[in-house]
This record gives sequence, structure tokens and C-alpha cells, in this order.
Amino acid sequence: MDTDHQADKAWVLGVQRKLYQWSKANPDQWRDMWGWLTDSRMLRHAWRRVSTNKGGRTAGVDGMTVGRIRKKGELRFLAGIQDELRSGAYRPSPARRKLIPKAGKPGQFRPLGIPTVKDRVVQSAVKVLLEPIFEAQFWHVSYGFRPGRSTHGALEHIRRAAQSHKRGGDTRRHGMPYPWVIEGDIKGCFDNINHHYLMERLRKRVADQRVTWLVGQFLKAGVLAEDQFFRTEAGTPQGGIISPLLANIALSAIEERYKRWVHPNLTGRSSRQSILKGASDRRMWDRKAGICVCFPVRYADDFVVLVSGTQEQAIKEKSALAKYLRETTGLELSPEKTRITAITDGFEFLGFRFGMEWDRRYGYCARVQIPKVKSLDLRHKVKECTGRDSARGTLGAKLQELNPILRGWANYFRFCYGASNVFTSLDWYTGDRLWRWQRKVRPNANAGEIAKGRQRSSRRPTVRLWRDGHVEQYMLAWTPVCRFRLAWMGTPNFAMSSGEPDA
Repeated sequence: MDTDHQADKAWVLGVQRKLYQWSKANPDQWRDMWGWLTDSRMLRHAWRRVSTNKGGRTAGVDGMTVGRIRKKGELRFLAGIQDELRSGAYRPSPARRKLIPKAGKPGQFRPLGIPTVKDRVVQSAVKVLLEPIFEAQFWHVSYGFRPGRSTHGALEHIRRAAQSHKRGGDTRRHGMPYPWVIEGDIKGCFDNINHHYLMERLRKRVADQRVTWLVGQFLKAGVLAEDQFFRTEAGTPQGGIISPLLANIALSAIEERYKRWVHPNLTGRSSRQSILKGASDRRMWDRKAGICVCFPVRYADDFVVLVSGTQEQAIKEKSALAKYLRETTGLELSPEKTRITAITDGFEFLGFRFGMEWDRRYGYCARVQIPKVKSLDLRHKVKECTGRDSARGTLGAKLQELNPILRGWANYFRFCYGASNVFTSLDWYTGDRLWRWQRKVRPNANAGEIAKGRQRSSRRPTVRLWRDGHVEQYMLAWTPVCRFRLAWMGTPNFAMSSGEPDA
């Protein structure tokens, strides 16, 4: 396309900044958004985001892919969408359902809805407009599917909240602000969100009826599975571009239940720092007064609620939360998977192990650790890659297959306590598996000939590792290990004013 990409991007960013700043300053509704949604610059920007995504090679129910649309003409395709939207003739097509196996759960599948490319472009344009409006209103304890936020931020937030700052006479921490935790698990969250409650929450911020009607049409578009059409009376189909944002809008009701201790209304003060300070003060005052304080941290549909009271109070809060969710979102907590755990026993959240452990130097310390099952899963992957069935090819090709797996795993878990020891153990195991793999590939070679594959590293010449030319084994132990800092979380571009750096 011969249009100015940067000009379209700058125009869209200007619209997003206007929406964000207005939403931050006013709790009222925004009315006039249809003109922006149907603007050719917005549609070109949305098309660019869809066409550069790997999912562009996947077709919806109409069989059209990004490649086929490019052959027919992108401008003609976008002009057709614009005409349909402005004339009111646009109707979303059903999503094509595909079952994706759940990792680590044989025989279980996750339904994925694949919209048509046309619907993806329109959904992307709608998301561009809705995201800054709601991003300005989402609270700091929400992390899933939000720009600049990650699982590491959610875990560090839990760690900092659970860590006591009071020390006894021996300079050790003996108390815990939250001795109990509610591990929340929602039954089929994305498939059971009540459309009526979701649209009510959407209309509180967006009063443009054409935009809210369009979102409603996406929710009711249905799915097509094995040539059978199924209506979607509830839920936001996983796979749609706008689905994560809509799920966040609905699930933000969870943290709103604990408004007093998370985001209180402070007279005359509205800055983020003053609100956080006010919430912290209220939690402290209520704990001193013997009131049970609850503090939630949510990542999409996974959440935990830290409870400062007794186990009986935690059980009571679990029942009250289940009733509250049923009434506000139509969702049900799973009785079997929603557990109440003593924080000293530890719990797993987002694939990490969190617990409170006693350290003889400092007292009770909140720690995020690597679960043993995750290390075993990586060992299993390495063993599969170096098994008898894969005994072919060169050492360099095998290293190129293993290194991305090792690098991604190390970068994901490098902020955990004790990660260095786990990484060192996995490096030894990987090296041993590569030795065994080469014995299978070269059965006639002696140990000395195979050992020649261990050469000096180009990064650290004093260390010998498996290497073939310029390709060498990725060493997990060389990955920098540290504690994650909340200040590292990024800020969306639309949240910056035009005078700020990198704006």
C-alpha cells in the first residue's frame, strides 16, 4: 500500500491519547466514536496490525487469508468494510471453532474461535478505541492482557504485599500481614461471561450506540464447528482480538469488591500515588482495628485474594465472593479448584511457586520459586529432543533446536528465588543428554572423538561446552538472575502526553 503508514499511526495515537486523558479525568460516557471507527486511517492501521500477525495465514469460515486479500487488493478490501460499516450493512460472521490441546493435560482441549480476516480488522479497530478508555480506569492490581504488564509484575505485587516490614527485637520478621490466601478458579470463564452484565459495564463508559451495538454483534455472532452452527448466548470466544479486553472489563468486578483496600475514593486527591498511599493506610488501620482485610491480584481469569484474618473469615469471604461473582458477572467459582491455603504452605500461581519461608537471618520471607514440575517438564522436553527417535542430523542442528527452548525457559523463570541453582542443574542435564544423543548418532565413534564436540565457548573462553562452528549450547546459568521490579513495567504510548519522552 502506498499510503503513509507513519501518518496513520500518528493520527491513531492522537485519538487514543485524547480518549485516555478524557477517561482519566472524567467518569462520564463517551458518545461520538463512530466517525473515528469508520475513518480510512483507522481501518488501514487495523489492517496493518492484522496482516503482520502470524495468524493472518489462518482463514475463518469464508476461507480468506491475508495473502489472498492482498492479491485481490487491500484498498478495495478496506473500502468495502468502510462502506458496510457506514451503511449499517456490516454483520460479523460466525467464528470457526478449532480445538487446541491443553499443555500437560492429555485428552483435554481448549476451544479456539477463529474470526474471518474482515472481522479481525473491525475488531482491531474497535479495540484501538476501547482500550485507552478502559485502561485509564483499570486498577493497578489487574495484570492480564494489559499493555506493558506481565505475569512477573503480578507475582512481584503479591510478594511485596505478603512481605512483612515489621521486625522484632531480634531484627527478624515474625509476623505475616496475610496468613491466608484464596486461590480463585472460575468455571469456564471465557465461555460463561454473561453478555447482559458485560454490556452494562461497557455502556457505563461508551454511550455511542453504534459502537456498543457492534460489540454486541460480535458477542452473538456464534461459532461454526464441523459444519454446525452454535449460538453464543454467553461468553467471549477465545481467539477474537477484542475478547481479552472484554473479559478484563467483565472481570474487573473482582477487584471492585475490595475497593476500600485497593482503590478508595479520596476527597480532593486523585493522583495515582495518593490513591495507593490512601489504600495502604486503610489496610493498616483496619488490620490494627481487627478488621479482616482482603487484597486481590488478578491476571485475566486467574486471581488470588490475600486475607489478613482467620481461616474462618477466609472461608466466609470465599462464599461471599462466589455469590458476588454470580450476581455481577454470571460466573461461578469452581468449588473443587478454589482453595483456601495457609500462605506458609505455599501455592502455585501462573506457573510459579509462591510461599512464605522462614530464614534464620531475616525471619519470614515471601519468595517466588520455580516449581519442581516445571523443571521436570523441561527435562522431559530435552529428553524427547535427544531421544533415540531423533538420533540423526548434526550437532549444530540439534543445538539450534534446543537453544530457543532453553533460552525462553530461562528468561521466563530468571526472576525466581534460587533460579541459579536450578539453571546449573539443568545445564548439566542438557550436556549429559547431548553426550548420549551423539553416542546414538555416531555408534562407531569412541569417547575421545565425541568429546571433541566440547569446545571453548566464544562468550567465555575458559568454559568448554557443546559447540559446532558458531552454534553453541545455550547455558541457562549464564542468564542474569535478579528480582523483578514493578518499575520495569512499560507504559502504553497513549498514556503519555505529547511532551513526555518517547511519546
